[in-house]
Amino acid sequence: MSNEIVKEGAANIVRLDKNNSSFGMKNGFLCAKKDDEGYDRVFLHRTFPFDKPWEYISVIDPDNNEIGIIYSISDYDAKTEELLRTELCRKYYEPRVKSIVSLKERYGFSYWVIITEEGRRVSLTMQDTFRNIIRIGDDKAVLLDVDGNRFVIESISGLDKKSHRKIELYI
Repeated sequence: MSNEIVKEGAANIVRLDKNNSSFGMKNGFLCAKKDDEGYDRVFLHRTFPFDKPWEYISVIDPDNNEIGIIYSISDYDAKTEELLRTELCRKYYEPRVKSIVSLKERYGFSYWVIITEEGRRVSLTMQDTFRNIIRIGDDKAVLLDVDGNRFVIESISGLDKKSHRKIELYI
């Protein structure tokens, strides 16, 4: 199933795995080789960024053409998996929220001050707060600010009481 093309409707999906593709770094950029074709620069895109961050990764060339889909980065050897994981973490930087210092709403915007797990104090602004807090399962949430940044609350119930009181109106 290494070079399998799955035809569903009009879509042709090429599955990438360790048998037909490899990845490396070249001049500071992620590069790839699929079968006998080399790509000096590729980009990774999560197709299910919240539910399956390490599965179904679309690999795109600089002209925005899809090379194929990695069904799971764990299908590769440990070195390649770490390279792909590092590249995805760089692209999808998502600080983890440790606590909410303040939360104020004015004129359709909410203004947040949070503390991340790294100990950084971060200010963020959200428009249409109810739509930009995305629940994932029962206890996880992602905050999307006006700049498109993502902040993850791994456990809403795990927040301290003051933080929980500040966010409970929106969840």
